[in-house]
Amino acid sequence: MKKDVRILLVGEPRVGKTSLIMSLVSEEFPEEVPPRAEEITIPADVTPERVPTHIVDYSEAEQSDEQLYHEISQANVICIVYAVNNKNSIDKVTSRWIPLINERTDKDSRLPLILVGNKSDLVEYSSMETILPIMNQYTEIETCVEMKPACIKALTRIFRISDQDNDGTLNDAELNFFQDRDCALSPEELKDLFKVFPYMPWGPDVNNTVCTNERGWITYQGFLSQWTLTTYLDVQRCLEYLGYLGYSILAEQESQASAITVTRDKKIDLQKKQTQRNVFRCNVVGMKGCGKSGVLQALLGRNLIRQRQIRAEHKSYYAINTVYVYGQEKYLLLHDVSDSDFLTDAETICDALCLVYDVSNPKSFEYCARIFKQHFMDSRIPCLVVAAKSDLHEVRQEYSISPAEFCKKHKMPPPQAFTCNTADVPSKDIFVKLTTMAMYPLRAYLAEVGAMLLADEESRIMQQVHAVHSVEDSIFMESSLGPRLLEDRHVTQADLKSSTFWLRASFGATVFAVLGFAMYKALLKQR
Repeated sequence: MKKDVRILLVGEPRVGKTSLIMSLVSEEFPEEVPPRAEEITIPADVTPERVPTHIVDYSEAEQSDEQLYHEISQANVICIVYAVNNKNSIDKVTSRWIPLINERTDKDSRLPLILVGNKSDLVEYSSMETILPIMNQYTEIETCVEMKPACIKALTRIFRISDQDNDGTLNDAELNFFQDRDCALSPEELKDLFKVFPYMPWGPDVNNTVCTNERGWITYQGFLSQWTLTTYLDVQRCLEYLGYLGYSILAEQESQASAITVTRDKKIDLQKKQTQRNVFRCNVVGMKGCGKSGVLQALLGRNLIRQRQIRAEHKSYYAINTVYVYGQEKYLLLHDVSDSDFLTDAETICDALCLVYDVSNPKSFEYCARIFKQHFMDSRIPCLVVAAKSDLHEVRQEYSISPAEFCKKHKMPPPQAFTCNTADVPSKDIFVKLTTMAMYPLRAYLAEVGAMLLADEESRIMQQVHAVHSVEDSIFMESSLGPRLLEDRHVTQADLKSSTFWLRASFGATVFAVLGFAMYKALLKQR
């Protein structure tokens, strides 16, 4: 491996090459930019790979073709910079720069190329649709990133507020200060954090999707939960977000894909009676006004008083939080599905089903029974019936049989009384039950069948319960011997557990958000 790395920036005039380089020194985009930046050397002790890094600017106005060819021959990585708002500069990537570079490098050892889209703040669109075909055509292109002037400022903010002595590094006291702060992101901090994105990834409903503090700020646990939700619902978007944050550099991984863990098929989990999964989806079904939203918000620890403070336009149809089952921390994802007469196929996909009816509304349970018979009766999806608003007067449901008899007939646990009208945090019992049923659907089914067969024999019911507990203990012992839990792999693997993710998402990326990845790939190639 070489003792240093040399990164060359090329591109059409006025695309912002020099501004990018100068921003690494001043940590902001300069207002006055010289025709060409002097070569910058970054010491080894502040680079991820602990090697000196040289960043070289090219200026067509000040340098000859021979000088350009010489710089290409000396480079380990080349960044081709284009302006997102300049189509000609994008066209020149393939018509000029890639052919020129390839002509002067050995075909068997092509230099890694990084495409850098600059000035994306001047347009309301992304250039990625144009760039992706280029990346597919040229295998030497390692990646592409889009930058804008606000990026460097946003990435340095968290580091700067923690670096109290302004020495450019964080000592133990400063790290402790960062970790012992309010552990929540204010709206301003959240906005600053995502200035590296071309758009705001989270809307105002996020505050009603994950845990927040009393001020409505997203907590550290809520932050991780939202990333988990994004990963579960749209893994491609999650990879995109991780790319903007410079994950591959910070975690010293080859790509963002290393942050994602693909678990085995659910059928195998059923056969082995244990699961490697860490996130379980529960669809919440019920007619309008039955209390579904209350169930979702209760998962986040909010009683009725706090729920009434939620603005209608900020309502969320998802809620995600951690639940402990047999000492294991799992994510439970609740999804409030539509209250239409027929569910879509997507709305029937889940690990557990929660049927919610209002005990004070005589017409409420009929909807739950009808949806269950239409979509879930023949499935093996475990189901729990929740009798919501149990603090109100219970009325007789206008259905052929009572909810309790319905549950007995269809081999379900009896209806679970639930209310959000509490002085403190609502009970979490139903969430533990739902997560347990999702983790062990076969055990839940067998337990329900056993309870049905022995319904009239109290003593034998007790024996069945003890037998079920023995199975639970056995399953728990098996699962505890399996692979380690995956909750710390959703965003940055082990880094999240040390609670330095927010910090490292600024410190490392401040200097290497664009060029650090290039350096890493160069070193990897040399090895």
